[in-house]
Amino acid sequence: MSSPARHQPTTVSHHSEADALIRSEADFGDLEVIVPDVGSTVRWWTHGYPDPLARWHHHPEIEFHLIRSGSGQMLAGDRTIDFRAGQVSLMGPHVPHNWLSDLAPGEFLPDRDVLCQVLPDRLLDAAAYLPELTAVQVLVDRSRRGIILTGASAEQAAATLVRMGEGSVLGRLITLLELVEIFLAAPDSEWHTVTSEGYVPSLDDETAQRINTVLSYVEDNLAGKISMTRAAALVALSPSAFSRFFHTTAGITFSALVRRRRIARACHLLRTTDLPVARVSALSGYTNLANFNRRFRTETGTTPSAYRRGPG
Repeated sequence: MSSPARHQPTTVSHHSEADALIRSEADFGDLEVIVPDVGSTVRWWTHGYPDPLARWHHHPEIEFHLIRSGSGQMLAGDRTIDFRAGQVSLMGPHVPHNWLSDLAPGEFLPDRDVLCQVLPDRLLDAAAYLPELTAVQVLVDRSRRGIILTGASAEQAAATLVRMGEGSVLGRLITLLELVEIFLAAPDSEWHTVTSEGYVPSLDDETAQRINTVLSYVEDNLAGKISMTRAAALVALSPSAFSRFFHTTAGITFSALVRRRRIARACHLLRTTDLPVARVSALSGYTNLANFNRRFRTETGTTPSAYRRGPG
């Protein structure tokens, strides 16, 4: 999620002062403290990308999240996976997460994210009086590893999450219960967990600051030189210690992340521009065209020219 922390677009995010986030002094925000709307259990909003809110972070609330546009890599707990428009997920309490979108230099995606957040304890406390809510505990337990919906369940949840923003305070609570029901009713073939079994998140300030510093460095330099030695120095680690730290925390090696982000940018440029392949190669950080073609084929199974032509 360019840089998740440094690039601030001129477009204003769709949230009011009442929705403001209280960040740590370093503004890297390992813990995102969410101020709920007055008189509401549910906080709903939308924002674009890049955006200061798009960074590696966690919070005690569960978060229903929709990606409306673009594609890229999702970092959730100890896993890094590809995403595309229409992805619907549920992040459990304190599961660190971030979405890095594939962009051309200077590109901005308006209203990329739609999400709502709620403290699960509020719903679980209400279950003492409303036994219908006891099933929420099942969903909260599942969400601790992160959940991604697919198929018809994802389509239904996406439409419901967007509709939530059009409702009243009471309407948002009703829609939240609809979302809970969709996630619980999804057949086994239409949902899966994200993080590894037994995953325990690293929630300290230093870990969050280091991850966001590294992600900013990578996103800021996709068209230029990226060095693991430099990344390690930025977070005050030796290269060997940094390699272990990043792989353990992000679920992907540093070199694999850089390669994936560069090829993802190349795919995006091939889909959305008429730039020559040599120029796409350069903007994706490859100065040697033969090396670019080889890396591209390894990652995608085809050549850049064939990828641009599309199927058939």
